[in-house]
Amino acid sequence: MASTEMIWLLIANASRARIFEWVKGQGGHLREVADFVHPQSRMKGSELSSDRAGHTQRTQGDSDVGGASLDHRSEARRKEHVLFARELGDHIDKALQAHRFSAWVLVASNPFLGELNTQLSPACSKALTAKLASDWTDLDLPQIEQRLTAMELLR
Repeated sequence: MASTEMIWLLIANASRARIFEWVKGQGGHLREVADFVHPQSRMKGSELSSDRAGHTQRTQGDSDVGGASLDHRSEARRKEHVLFARELGDHIDKALQAHRFSAWVLVASNPFLGELNTQLSPACSKALTAKLASDWTDLDLPQIEQRLTAMELLR
């Protein structure tokens, strides 16, 4: 008798994520169960930060000697990436706790894959069966199924 283990697939980049499910062992197709969009991750750092464009911050006291830092805008953008990764990690964790799936696969763009890894609970990390650094967010369902089948993940 075939197993009826529910598997989830999270496909993500810093501004969009899609979650699919399939029943392992039944040769079924993927079914999309969630679609997340985080437009702030696509915004320019200057749009996220309250600092004026070109504004600098001295890094060594009040003297004119020393470097200037332009990291407020890039830091604002990174914070948005972290917020989105945390939102996705929380969603996966709650679904795992609710027994909506027993194992999952993660396909995420680099470096967003690293952001997601830091936001996963120990239980989510343990249930993770495969991960791939790639951006599949714009692929259609047949393309995703074809890639998963080629990787022998969708059976």
